[in-house]
Amino acid sequence: MSAITTTPQALITEWAYFLWQERGMAQMYTHLVLAALFPIYAGAHASLRRPPSAAIPIKTKRRTREGDDEDSEDEELEVEQHLGLTPSDAIMFPILAGFTLSGLYFLIKWLKDPALLNQILGYYFSTLGVFGVGKLATDALNVTTSVVFPNMWSAKGQIYHINQTLSAQLIESPSPSRPETKIHRRFVEAKTNPFPSIFSSIRFPARTTKRIWAVRALLNQQWVFRGYIHGILSAKSRVRLNDALGFLIGVTCIALYNMNGKPWYLTNLMGFGFCYGSLQLMSPTTFWTGSLVMGGLFIYDIIMVFYTPLMITVATTLDAPMMLVVPGPNRGSMLGLGDIVLPGIMIGLALRFDLYLHYLRKGQASSDIALPSYKKPTASQTGDLFWTARHASLRPATLADAAFRKTYFHAALVGYVAGMAVTLSVLNIWNHAQPALLYLVPGVLIALWGTAAVRGEIGVMWRFTESGDDIADVKGVRVEVVEAKKVEGEGEVKAGEGVKKYGEREDFVMYFTLSTPKAEDVRERAVGKSD
Repeated sequence: MSAITTTPQALITEWAYFLWQERGMAQMYTHLVLAALFPIYAGAHASLRRPPSAAIPIKTKRRTREGDDEDSEDEELEVEQHLGLTPSDAIMFPILAGFTLSGLYFLIKWLKDPALLNQILGYYFSTLGVFGVGKLATDALNVTTSVVFPNMWSAKGQIYHINQTLSAQLIESPSPSRPETKIHRRFVEAKTNPFPSIFSSIRFPARTTKRIWAVRALLNQQWVFRGYIHGILSAKSRVRLNDALGFLIGVTCIALYNMNGKPWYLTNLMGFGFCYGSLQLMSPTTFWTGSLVMGGLFIYDIIMVFYTPLMITVATTLDAPMMLVVPGPNRGSMLGLGDIVLPGIMIGLALRFDLYLHYLRKGQASSDIALPSYKKPTASQTGDLFWTARHASLRPATLADAAFRKTYFHAALVGYVAGMAVTLSVLNIWNHAQPALLYLVPGVLIALWGTAAVRGEIGVMWRFTESGDDIADVKGVRVEVVEAKKVEGEGEVKAGEGVKKYGEREDFVMYFTLSTPKAEDVRERAVGKSD
């Protein structure tokens, strides 16, 4: 009996033929994996906030002649809030999820016709979808604006700065009088428009160029919105034109979703919005807490899919945007939003841990005991990072900190993709619905803790917390960070003192205002003079 030998070339040919025969299935699964990765990647980056290893930036204020405090451009008008999970949630989450799923299951059986339930859930999710899709659209517009109209770009070893106040592009060079201490900026006469790279050399008519600069100014203009309802609401935040456009896009998409028979692509768009918002609001706080919560839901998912009809019945009966739907062979495929959000909050924590390590290493490399000041990565920096990628070493410090190493984030993404690959493979082999968390939870957790073990950072990962304690260990010294807001020439002012006058006026019952930040024009004129 002769042995059958298979050459590598034959195996490759066999697999290529199989993929070609099943190309519809392969395209569907690829679509599903990419659709799951999109909100995780975007939501994780949108959830970035100051880590304990970075100091709170010192805010400065100027006083006008009338004595009113002016808002500086860097003032934080919105307090970042997120839901921190606790170890007890590892028990409560599966219990609450089980009660909710059971309630929906028995309600479906009792109603017999789920039309009324679908209508109620449709109204509920549509209301949430306006804000979820609106926020996603707003940030997408901000990223697009930053790519089309960046603040800086690089070419031939030179950084070009785009100055809106002067409507010109500038380059930096050492000052002839003091080359070691002073930087001189000079105009680039050949570049009259605000576009980057090769587009900067396009010569438009003077009137068109002026309009392009005006559009750039409008898209980047910020207004301060203040709202107050006595005893109910006291809000203050910065808004841009993209915020209004994003909200309109959200309303339009939800209206089309309800009027056009709930097509799958709008269902997925709503799912993206829910996941994107959830990843910014929820945090496991610590890696071991997140591991416990995922472990509890890991067991819950197995029981509900393999040992009860609850999960499959509810998922296939209710017509609500609670999952991603991908058309394809055999009635397509679907993935619950929980299979995106739950691993996603751990992946987001991994990205914030990478940011924590970045500032921790930066502090250890510095001779100063104080923590390095935090510079928040924003959507408006996306274009600057893209257009300066070829000359990363020339980036200013404010931009360089946004391009930190993402070791644990990438490891977690690899673990998630591996878990999805195993899930889809088992689903295709056994032709039975699979609890995705059965494979995603081990994939993500093994990737994270395994990476920490290989790098010798398990202790650092175990101690890392987002509980809000502004304390970090730099060079072996315990440093407590205290926020301070300085007034030029008048010492220190307590945090929040300048905002009190907007939220505690007893002579107002309700008011809403929209104004331009007072200090913005002063700051831009100062920048123009220094140039």
